[in-house]
Amino acid sequence: MDNWVLNLPKELWPKYSINNAVKSPFLFRFFETKKDVVVLSSSNKVNKEVNQEECHKNNIPILRRKGGGGTVVLGQGCLILTFAFYGKDVFGNSRYFQMINQMWINALEKAGCPKLTQQGISDISYFNKKIAGTSIFRKKHLLVYQGSLLVNPNLELISKLLCHPSREPDYRGGRSHDQFLTTTQNLGCKLNASELAIFCHKYFEENVSQYFKNDVLI
Repeated sequence: MDNWVLNLPKELWPKYSINNAVKSPFLFRFFETKKDVVVLSSSNKVNKEVNQEECHKNNIPILRRKGGGGTVVLGQGCLILTFAFYGKDVFGNSRYFQMINQMWINALEKAGCPKLTQQGISDISYFNKKIAGTSIFRKKHLLVYQGSLLVNPNLELISKLLCHPSREPDYRGGRSHDQFLTTTQNLGCKLNASELAIFCHKYFEENVSQYFKNDVLI
């Protein structure tokens, strides 16, 4: 969990407007992780989800986030999105997943990816291949979304560090990590993670207020 989201007062958040109208506060950043790390969700059990011996052997830390979802490996070639806003609907996680994912999907399409979709609870996928996992943490109206997009990571390392998940979406069909996952570069997007971070951030700056104009608390 990015502490800057939880610790920064709302009054200091950047504000974005539609046609110079009322400005709305949002926090978001895109960044590439530089060090390999395994991250459990708030409810995952490390002994069921992680190959701990392999992590210890490679000196890879095992952390835990506040949000839900599955266990992920973050490292070079992964683009991380942290997105936060104060939503009007405190029970609207499913719809907010769809809205944030769709904005990211639209940005990625403009960056050269083919059309992506949402599958499972909140995965971003290309047909039956997963390309991004996401999670949400709520603190009343405050919503913190985190997503990890596979740009050009070491997929072999993911298979070594993670067990087969204890829970999986129907569209996975029992497939192993290497059969289930794909990357933006495999799909033809030529931008690396750092370049894609800049591209997506600009798209969010230009469009976030329009996407959430009816949902954000001013």
